[in-house]
Amino acid sequence: MKLVIYAIGGLAIALFTLGIFLYILMQWGALVEYHAFEWRGVQPTMKSPLTKATANLSYCFLGTGFLAGLFTFILLFTTATKKAHNKHLEQNKTPLTEDQNQINS
Repeated sequence: MKLVIYAIGGLAIALFTLGIFLYILMQWGALVEYHAFEWRGVQPTMKSPLTKATANLSYCFLGTGFLAGLFTFILLFTTATKKAHNKHLEQNKTPLTEDQNQINS
């Protein structure tokens, strides 16, 4: 289970990082595009298809990375809770058997 958590966590980090990189690239492209239109004397009315596509990819990767990270934290906390619960059950059973041995002696 630990390997699955690490794999999904690594995927979440990779997708989120890629999403941030694409978002920065999209903003830089929009800035360059705006200045190019301004230099030509054209009033920009909307984003170019390349900037729109980069924005869509960026949002897709950011959303997928966020959901994968959320899924990883849910898996991590549920497995940690199960391990802690099992550990406490074992600790609670051990003194009872020792007490029974002392009573029987």
